[in-house]
Amino acid sequence: MRPQPAQCTCNSHVLPHETMTSRAAAFLSLLWASAYSFAPSGVRSKRTAVATSLHAMERLHDPSTNAFGSVEHVYTLRDIDRVTKMIADDEWNALGSTVAESMYESILDVGDDALKQRGWVDRMSVTNRIAEEVSSAVEKSLSRIRTQPGGTFDHDPHTLPKELLTSMHTVLRHELGRIAEPSFDCNIHDLSLLVLSAVSEAVESYCGITNINAPFFDLSTEMDHRIRDRRRKLLMKHSKGYENVRDIEKDIESDRKGWVRDVLGNRAAKTYEIGEVTTKAGNKHSHQKEKAARDGVMSALFSDLDGVLMP
Repeated sequence: MRPQPAQCTCNSHVLPHETMTSRAAAFLSLLWASAYSFAPSGVRSKRTAVATSLHAMERLHDPSTNAFGSVEHVYTLRDIDRVTKMIADDEWNALGSTVAESMYESILDVGDDALKQRGWVDRMSVTNRIAEEVSSAVEKSLSRIRTQPGGTFDHDPHTLPKELLTSMHTVLRHELGRIAEPSFDCNIHDLSLLVLSAVSEAVESYCGITNINAPFFDLSTEMDHRIRDRRRKLLMKHSKGYENVRDIEKDIESDRKGWVRDVLGNRAAKTYEIGEVTTKAGNKHSHQKEKAARDGVMSALFSDLDGVLMP
């Protein structure tokens, strides 16, 4: 009778439960890593770009304006910054045009009697000059306001920036003094109230606010809300067709030209250039001066070249 093989009673081939669990976890992690190692390079870079962009200053998933969704896969942060800057410039310039038009009308109303004493040609020359000087003053004032951190400029005793009110008060006194000259006599307090009324009405009209004296109103904050809302709408609109940033810029320019035509009239629209503050009178004379200055520089340059090439 053959001896039976000895039975192993140690169960060495059976691993403890903890060991099996750890090995399973290690296997899954290895499988996950290998999946990424064989993924196309474009996919990996895209995942990395999105993950990085979500931690940028302006997150594409903006909780205050809802999620942008698929926009993050279409536009880079540089694209978003470019669009944001153009929208901000456009919104502030449009606000400036609204304020400039309101101030322009106020000046003409106060100086109406003095203007009627002038001839038609002289009156048109004076009113055009007033319109362009008011537009320039508003543009410079708003530019200074934008460069200051939010909430640092002085509002007291009004909710509007003191910088804007002071600048408009100076323009009003200067232009009325030139219209009426020696006969000009107006109380400074009355002029301050006129400026406050004109600027307040313009801001309320443009921002769609019934009362800017409401608690916690801040012009820069209100404009930031407008810029963020418009940016989101434009990005969502153009991301569906995967258009590039230039298409968004054309959309912004087209909308603003239409706004100028509808709000300020055809005369302003004919001479309007993107990025400027204007009124119903337009900026025709300023553009002519700029063109003459450019032509003068080019003529001088060509004259110098002729002297070098053909002595």
